[in-house]
Amino acid sequence: MDLTLTFDNAYAAHAAVVMSTVAESNPGEKLRYWLVAADDVPASARTTLTRIAGPNATVEFLRVDAAQVNLSKGSDPLMAYLSPAMYLRLLVPAALPADVHRLLYLDCDTMCLNSLKPLFEVDMGGVPLGGVRDPFNRRLLDMGGIPGLAGYDHLDPYAHYFNSGVLLIDVPRWKECEVTEVSLDYLRRHAHESRYPDQDALNFAVHGNWLRLPYRWNDLMAWRREPVFGGKLTDSSIIHTAGPVKPWQPGFPQGARRDLYWQHRRRSGGGLGSTLRR
Repeated sequence: MDLTLTFDNAYAAHAAVVMSTVAESNPGEKLRYWLVAADDVPASARTTLTRIAGPNATVEFLRVDAAQVNLSKGSDPLMAYLSPAMYLRLLVPAALPADVHRLLYLDCDTMCLNSLKPLFEVDMGGVPLGGVRDPFNRRLLDMGGIPGLAGYDHLDPYAHYFNSGVLLIDVPRWKECEVTEVSLDYLRRHAHESRYPDQDALNFAVHGNWLRLPYRWNDLMAWRREPVFGGKLTDSSIIHTAGPVKPWQPGFPQGARRDLYWQHRRRSGGGLGSTLRR
């Protein structure tokens, strides 16, 4: 199974948590990581990430031209926590070797709870990517709409809108559909006025040409899985703690998601440039 994460040094420790949860939930599976780390990620962090991937995993650090994504982070002050590294995911498919056909992208604020094998066996039907419909921004027109919506005649304002935190990518089809090129062209026009720039761009680029995945593959409402509400985290396969308050921050609610994060954070140990604290 081929996976990718993209991050700068501020998110390297959190990328290690993602990889640790994947290793625990997929014992015995051969994993190949194609990581894109910004220039500020030191060699010590790269070594730690390689170790935390597990005994059946290989880790390669891809080189991409980050100058292509020297773009605005958007205009919404509530989204100031977003890292410019969010754009790096757009550059991954072109940097991969030819033998990578299906790729799973994971945000650095996700955690894996179950086997990923069923996801890699999904029939994608010839579309370039699969994603989970965003439970908060459900349509292109929601929350004021993606920038430029009214000016693009081919866009259906009522079309479903997916969250870009977990993406199942058909690499050859992504390239054939020029998803990177179309996304970057959209961002050059609209990144400065977008709330979720990379997400808006991808929804624009694959409009009407993506596979809707079940919510369990990108559970953005995983607070419902907390035992205090009568649930359990393993009812989902990938949980996603999207939003400005993260499990590693003091304001995040106590509970199973926070405990899971810190359980795996401790496994990464040193080499990631920050002190462990709760």
